[in-house]
Amino acid sequence: MIAVSGIAEKNTAILAELDVMRDRYLATPLANVDRAALANWRPKATLWKRLQPVMGLQAGLKRRVTQVDDHNICYWAGGNSAGPVVVLLHGFGSSKENWSYLTAKLRSDYYLLVPDLAGFGDSDFHVDADYRMAPQADRIAAWLKLLGVEKAHFAGSSMGGAIAAQLASRHPQLVDTLCLMNAAGVPGRHLSQLESGLAAGVNYLAPGKRGDTWQVFAIALHRRQRAFGMVLSCFMAGAMSHRKCVNDYIFSHLVDSLKDTYQSLNKITAPTLVLWGDSDQVLDVTCADQFCEQIAGAKAMILPGVGHLPMLEDPRLTARVVGDFWRAQTRVI
Repeated sequence: MIAVSGIAEKNTAILAELDVMRDRYLATPLANVDRAALANWRPKATLWKRLQPVMGLQAGLKRRVTQVDDHNICYWAGGNSAGPVVVLLHGFGSSKENWSYLTAKLRSDYYLLVPDLAGFGDSDFHVDADYRMAPQADRIAAWLKLLGVEKAHFAGSSMGGAIAAQLASRHPQLVDTLCLMNAAGVPGRHLSQLESGLAAGVNYLAPGKRGDTWQVFAIALHRRQRAFGMVLSCFMAGAMSHRKCVNDYIFSHLVDSLKDTYQSLNKITAPTLVLWGDSDQVLDVTCADQFCEQIAGAKAMILPGVGHLPMLEDPRLTARVVGDFWRAQTRVI
């Protein structure tokens, strides 16, 4: 009884903390989205746009488009058609291309589905759409139904992890296993560099100037990946700065989703692996403990010398870890 009471008190404290985080964010200039700029925003040709087909070749998958509600969802599909289905969900401000190095190592054993989440990449963005995590999860469920997918392994990075967690809670019949990779949705015990910036009214993940794009990768990647980060920032600076108003709008939905996502975790029944880089400056590594406390049977693995994006920083190790997890669960079943 005391233990149950202690858990309830801790959950109440965490929910209050998430409310404080949301209110603190809403009090900063970041929450003041320019609605006129948002209504007039349109995608444009950038250097990153020209590089995307090359990333598709690296991934070894086919580009396809399917309509879900009023969004055209762009995605990659391919790999081993006889293998288990794997769905990979990217993080905030990103796109399916984040998975290209990992898919190259998984495609011989798995059939891969890698979407640009609604509002991101080559998928549609609509100014009046709801991009909170629960509606995003429902869109993914509807998309998979259109594709005839009955069950899959899911891996979500950062925001994509929060969406995957919501999907596992709301649509459990779809989820064979769940991998939460440096996922959003719980507070850590330590303040991350991203969170410190947000409190000061700076979102390092949504640069407004081309010259600020390097900061995205400075906090997202381990310091030994600095050169790689500079290359990425050069290619993506135009695209990321052009998306500033869109990213601010969707980020406000992400912040508003944290409490709901946290409350969904104890409903997850799928076997769950919580995968984290020990040097993450976006979401502190102690978040992994919180996920494991909330999701029954969840296990954590901490990757040494890795930051926020394991699939980019060490795709070989990431592929081995998730592959082992999926095979182990298949043997158990």
